[in-house]
Amino acid sequence: MQKKIIHKKNYISIDQVDQIRLYYDKINDSLLASKGPYINERAKLGYSGCWDRNLHLEKLDGPIHKIIDKLKQDFGNFFIHQSSIRYLSAPLMPHSDIQSIEWLKKLRDDGWQPGYTFLVPLWWKKGYTPGTAFFNSPANITEPLYSDMLDILPKYSEQCKKDSMNFSVREVVKWESPGDLVAWENHQWHCSCHYGHIEYNKQTWAKEFISIETWKIP
Repeated sequence: MQKKIIHKKNYISIDQVDQIRLYYDKINDSLLASKGPYINERAKLGYSGCWDRNLHLEKLDGPIHKIIDKLKQDFGNFFIHQSSIRYLSAPLMPHSDIQSIEWLKKLRDDGWQPGYTFLVPLWWKKGYTPGTAFFNSPANITEPLYSDMLDILPKYSEQCKKDSMNFSVREVVKWESPGDLVAWENHQWHCSCHYGHIEYNKQTWAKEFISIETWKIP
């Protein structure tokens, strides 16, 4: 059985989106203190990545808590093991969020159960529409191959082009509006994608979104 992928339109209101962006702008964390875009030889662009802003979950007046409460009502109770607002400078190539074998073993030994990753778009540049693509690996011959959809998927560098043979495109979720929800059960191959034209650079970001990775409470 394939793991779930869920897209809920207008999961939160535009007013809530505006409240969230204003709240964190007032906190005024230095985004430059986070990792930011990094050299990536797998990407034709030469780099990938984003800046991350702490959600400051310790601040109980933060508007993010209403979102988390709503997610728990809809998806069941969970533990947040990683969360931020992400400011994407350049597309992330296909990845599964698995950090290492040791990391997986520790999670298993600690008794955590698979949960969901939640994305809530907050903003993106005009002229293109972001999306999230999900893959089967090894490739499923009945599905479009990665190389069939290079108009919307991030391109591999010449030396890593063979890597794309590992993936067929299971599903693409096109972001329709800030406040949508994209959710998937943990550890599925995925990457960022887009429709339309966009020029990336290392000084600015192309989109903002809430990212919350969770584990189910045992």
